[in-house]
Amino acid sequence: MPGGLTDTDLLSPLAAASRYLDGLPDDARVAVALSGGGDSLGLLVALHETLTRRGDRLSLCAITIDHGLRAEAASEAASMGDVCGSRGIAHLTLRWDGPKPATGVADAARQARYMLLAEGVRRLGATCLVTAHTREDQLETVEMRRLRSETSARGLAGIAPAALFFGWLPVHRPFLSVRRVDIRRFLEDRQVCWVEDPSNENRAAERVRIRQDGQFVMTAADIAAAGSRRQETAEAAARLVLARVRMPMPMLFALEAPDLAEGEPFRLALAALVAMAGGMTHLPGERQLDHLLAALQSGGHGTSASLGRTVVEWRRGRLYIGRDRRNLPRLKLGPGEEAIWDGRFRILNSTGSDVAIVPGPATASTVDGLPPRIARRAQAVTADARDGNGAVVKLDMHPYLAPFETVHSGFDVALSGALCAVAGRQPFPYFLASKAKRSDNTGELYLMPGVEWDHAD
Repeated sequence: MPGGLTDTDLLSPLAAASRYLDGLPDDARVAVALSGGGDSLGLLVALHETLTRRGDRLSLCAITIDHGLRAEAASEAASMGDVCGSRGIAHLTLRWDGPKPATGVADAARQARYMLLAEGVRRLGATCLVTAHTREDQLETVEMRRLRSETSARGLAGIAPAALFFGWLPVHRPFLSVRRVDIRRFLEDRQVCWVEDPSNENRAAERVRIRQDGQFVMTAADIAAAGSRRQETAEAAARLVLARVRMPMPMLFALEAPDLAEGEPFRLALAALVAMAGGMTHLPGERQLDHLLAALQSGGHGTSASLGRTVVEWRRGRLYIGRDRRNLPRLKLGPGEEAIWDGRFRILNSTGSDVAIVPGPATASTVDGLPPRIARRAQAVTADARDGNGAVVKLDMHPYLAPFETVHSGFDVALSGALCAVAGRQPFPYFLASKAKRSDNTGELYLMPGVEWDHAD
């Protein structure tokens, strides 16, 4: 079941570790995000103990991030090196250096942590990263979303058992069916000590308050059901995209025969197209989408509305979704340099000289049967490369699917695959550890080992 969590699916640390490792290929090298807390240390020990007992060809390594926020952090990281060394596990400590923000430190620390973990994965030659999110983490996450008035299955599905970070790094969460108390008992039985982070007791943090209060309206079974609905909606949205969406100009999308009162798959497909066309990392919210659809419905055919840096226009039985002309960036690229332009294009300067990337000229009159005004705007928001003399230069340029490039939930694999096909780019690589063929033309569905996903052929 998506989410890896049901009321009856409660596993011991060793059972969860075994279930996870059973699905990995023999040459996998698993990197553990090791903070030194009870959860991550329990995950490391359970994986190591299972691998030692099985004697198979998988290997284990660990990465500790010193955020530089507490005086004890360096010594705690060193102690994790000792723990790993005593077990023959390669270990790497990376430090978050530089100035820290005055506000939003927790969010900044999380972003820095995953960037550094990705660096560690590369340096250690790992094929995937595992984090020790637990059953309680899942319940807390969903409760926080519920209290923010989140009602959709997309939000209430909680933490996915697997995700892809930065377009290349598989991140697995094998402990979502394990209780925190069972992890600590597991460590106590083995006389393994862990670190207690004092910030975990600071009620100024929302998660700490939720955790200490322990009042969860959503049960594990509710979360699993929401996960099923989220995946089913994403798969239906993928089928809609493949059947009814095309890209007549770069990052301009045309959705055929829209019924603005269609259900959740249509809304999800439209939200994803808006985010991609606008170069936004997050889908528009439900209220924003409601306002967009209401504006289009009230105006009827010929109406246009704005959302998420895009213009959505209803013309000739189609919805056209494209970037608006505001705040388009300009940048310079040196020889061999790569950049993301406007959150919509990945551009590589394969020439031997500096080039300027600027918005294109709006000169098109007819393109592929498009209404001229839409074609001109689409051309005006496409990246144009110029050399030092102002002459047009052809560079390597590929669509960048912003909603999926940084954090790509495992629930959305089918949808991202369909959108990649429409945008004419390669699907996301090596999403998770094992693959299952599909029969609905969305390509390969990559799965997390040990988790049953509905509708996988």
